[in-house]
Amino acid sequence: MWHGEYRQNYKTLMVCQRLQCKLDRLALDEIGTPVSLLLAGQPSTPVVLSSPHCGRNYPKAFQAQSLLSLFQLRQSEDCYIDHLLTPLRKLGIPFLKANFPRILVDVNRSADEYSLQALHHMGDGRPQPTQRARLGFGVVPTRLGLHMDIYPHDICADLIGYRLKTLYRPYHDALKNLLHSAKDQCGHAVLLDCHSMPGSDQSGEKRTDIVLGNRYGAACRPKTIAFIEHVFTSLGYRVRRNDPYAGGFITEHYGRPHMNIEAVQIEINKDLYLNPLSLEKNEGWDKLTNNMQTAIVQINNYFAARDTVAAQ
Repeated sequence: MWHGEYRQNYKTLMVCQRLQCKLDRLALDEIGTPVSLLLAGQPSTPVVLSSPHCGRNYPKAFQAQSLLSLFQLRQSEDCYIDHLLTPLRKLGIPFLKANFPRILVDVNRSADEYSLQALHHMGDGRPQPTQRARLGFGVVPTRLGLHMDIYPHDICADLIGYRLKTLYRPYHDALKNLLHSAKDQCGHAVLLDCHSMPGSDQSGEKRTDIVLGNRYGAACRPKTIAFIEHVFTSLGYRVRRNDPYAGGFITEHYGRPHMNIEAVQIEINKDLYLNPLSLEKNEGWDKLTNNMQTAIVQINNYFAARDTVAAQ
């Protein structure tokens, strides 16, 4: 009797997962081009901007898979960070952004951070899941908070693999090419990986305005983060380093100061520009837009001047 129930439950799970994979392919077809590179003309700077979590295209076929409302799904989104950075392409600063939401696949995670359930079905030979993956926050998230499941049942390895192929790898291929092109042209590259963070932590305490993450010094040179911090503090922002965000996979993976590629993660407090109830821009939007563009221009000029001195 028990074995019969197990077989029936297994068959039901397989049917659900096949349906989920079918819906997933429809959803990813709806997204179309997974990444966009915004750049006017040829890049002329070592600075590269990226926004891996700004995508807000939630296909109907994906929403049909989820237990959550669209508003709930958007809570993990870095709302409108792309709108802050798009005008900078006129200066020759390349800007790479994801057109898909991080809830589909999180490119700021390692590609092997599979969900625990998917690993169980893959057998031996896979790495042990990280703590994040165990909690449901791996490369394909299965939770939006410790007690908020995204899907009604486990997701399978085939679904994860397809999202890695169609979304994850194109983003990282494009980012890697941009950084190596900047290094080849300028002698070094500086990645500014831009994100937004909730205005308060889980205890309700308000967070600082800007958090700069460089993996506790491993992803960029001391002078680099010191200058970037000075730029933001001079504009009146409260800035902290590496607390509570030290930089994710992108910062850790691409930040190689000894190879002349540096990376800094920039987290912007959402309360500076966003209404958390409507997810619409608030009255602080114009000020933040102007200040962000001023900050990036100053950072860009700093590295451009460093190139000029090095070439003399």
